[in-house]
Amino acid sequence: MHLPNVDQLRSLVTVARSGSISAASDILHRSQSAISIQIKQLEEQMGVRLLSRHSRGVVLTREGEVVVGYASRVLSLLHELMQISDADLASGTVRFGMTEEYSVGRLPHLLRQFVEMQRTIEIEIVVAETARLEEHLNEGRIDLALGTTQYMSRAPHIRWKTPLLWVANKYLDLDRGKPLPLVLIGEGDRRWGWQVLATLEDAGVTWRQVYSTTTFASVFAAVEAGLGVTYLIGECLRPSLRVLGEADGLPPLPAIEFGLFCRDETPERSVLALVKVLQTALQLPYAAKDADA
Repeated sequence: MHLPNVDQLRSLVTVARSGSISAASDILHRSQSAISIQIKQLEEQMGVRLLSRHSRGVVLTREGEVVVGYASRVLSLLHELMQISDADLASGTVRFGMTEEYSVGRLPHLLRQFVEMQRTIEIEIVVAETARLEEHLNEGRIDLALGTTQYMSRAPHIRWKTPLLWVANKYLDLDRGKPLPLVLIGEGDRRWGWQVLATLEDAGVTWRQVYSTTTFASVFAAVEAGLGVTYLIGECLRPSLRVLGEADGLPPLPAIEFGLFCRDETPERSVLALVKVLQTALQLPYAAKDADA
């Protein structure tokens, strides 16, 4: 699916708030036909109907309400970036490392938007396991890393926890009389696998390995094909997947602690600018020193 562009999202949100395409046309100073085309393109990209027309204007469908909620959040973030004053603008290149689970979510798209909005900063991205990211930090090859605190020896600038979720193809029906078909990530002791297996054992849930891989691309291929169930953080969720829980006979999974790690104790302004965007985009807690600033 192609990603929606900002103009499409802005047109949809404006129509939703004003109640009609004609009113949105006056607000956006664009023709009604142009706005209609943008929304039609967005509906085709999303594969759902977003608006329902009636004699007095338009109303959102149930799917449209969901999309408008996300669109409003995206536009709010972009607006915040636009409000950065010239005095706050930093410049230079930030070398940013992150683990693979975050690279397959929305973060790369947000980073691209950040670069487009704040054109004085360029970003170089490295994707690797946390232990390798720490090596890169120690060797001065990256300036900022997003990884798990468990495998970092240095203290994070910011830390947060996010729960692991059971996920499967949204059409997969589990037979609770049979062992859980499990798609394992890594070798069983990597990427939280040992915690997942321990949780199943403690809950008395039998399982069988149906697929094992070391890449998230392979995980998605296996799970989306309906081969079995796996465990991911929320950032990895896709429309083709559904979250499973206790109603499906599965125990709650542990939370994983992540952190943002800076190479220098006093990061450059460009690095702090990226940290600020990540805090907003990922809804991370702010460091105490940020709150005092």
